[in-house]
Amino acid sequence: MRRPFYHLTRDDREVILEAIIEGIPLSDIASTLGKSPTTISREVKAHRVDEGRKTTHFTNICIYSKECNRTSLCDPRCRKPCAHCFSRRCYDLCDSFIEDSCRRTSRWPYVCNGCTAKRGCGYARYLYHPSVADASANKIKSESRSGVSLSKTELVALDKLVSPLLKTNKQSPEVIWKANSDKIAVSAPTLRRYLDQGNLSAIRLDLLSAPSRKVRSKPRSKVSRHKDDGRSYRDFIALDEALRASCWELDTVHGSLKDRSCLLTLINRSTLLLFIFKIEACTAECVVGILDYLELLCQEAGTSFADIFSVILTDNGGEFSDAEAIESSCTESAKRCALYYCDPYCSSQKPYIEGRHTLIRRVLPKGQSFDRISHDKIALLASHINSYPASSRGGMTPIDLSASLVPGSLLEELGIVPINTNEVALTRDLL
Repeated sequence: MRRPFYHLTRDDREVILEAIIEGIPLSDIASTLGKSPTTISREVKAHRVDEGRKTTHFTNICIYSKECNRTSLCDPRCRKPCAHCFSRRCYDLCDSFIEDSCRRTSRWPYVCNGCTAKRGCGYARYLYHPSVADASANKIKSESRSGVSLSKTELVALDKLVSPLLKTNKQSPEVIWKANSDKIAVSAPTLRRYLDQGNLSAIRLDLLSAPSRKVRSKPRSKVSRHKDDGRSYRDFIALDEALRASCWELDTVHGSLKDRSCLLTLINRSTLLLFIFKIEACTAECVVGILDYLELLCQEAGTSFADIFSVILTDNGGEFSDAEAIESSCTESAKRCALYYCDPYCSSQKPYIEGRHTLIRRVLPKGQSFDRISHDKIALLASHINSYPASSRGGMTPIDLSASLVPGSLLEELGIVPINTNEVALTRDLL
């Protein structure tokens, strides 16, 4: 037997209709469906359709029809009992008319389905249609879950808390809910629904959408020039799953076309910890120089570059072309990491760093010059991004997640410090 608390389905309603037509007792129908008889009777009565009265000349539906002796309702000269007149309906003319009720529609089965006396019946007709009943029930379930479940006072308090964080700090509803779950009485999806439905002073346009992508006019070659040196994406996929999950993705972010400088970004897949460095030129020498600098900082922090940055995945940009220099240690004649390249024009193969670049673009939009931005400002930007909770990581921040991976002294040396979630503001005003 099915559990007793499930909602009636379309098939269940078809069974109910067939049983009513065949005259099966209510208790047997309820037993067949594993429901209470009251549930079945309420279902039929709640979702029956009023078909109106099929009026005829042969059925008097007044409760006084059998004992009424009134005459002359339609014609003063007529002396026939109006209740038995076949030319006019007396109950349309009589001011004492009270409609009688059909025993079949006033109690179980409450509908005329299967009734043998429907022809010529003048009573109000009610029919049960499984399709109509199912649609009506689904609509009731949907409406019960829609709208605002909070009182007016609670909604105002919620708006005062959430809207400034949406408008000014440009945080997502999920991040706001995670940081203030003790103050928000609804779930994160409900909070986003309130925003979409216009129940808050903030609107959907206050959210930052994903940047649009250009449509390529013709396909480009995706043959990797690293297919024979053991550094292709196919070689990367052949690695152990744990190594791929904990690898680092390397990329660059460019500002104005007139700039010589750019940003070098490095992100860990498992923790989403993001390092941002400003380099004076987008060249292989500058990239190797930053990695050498990172290696020296790791030694000062009491760890090795290979322990943290063992596998690095990057694209085919010219700034990453010196693979041997990137992989070679600057302090000893040894290999400090393994470098792999994505297939050409396949940015989706390093999705983590591409996703974090959208956070950088909130603060530094395309076309803005990086030349006058100091290293301290870049460190501040990295601190805010690494303090922004990640929904895909249970709402934890990259700084918290990387506590066992990267020494705290290394983060301090790079100027990356934790920021309170409600103070994280990834907007153009940050810098």
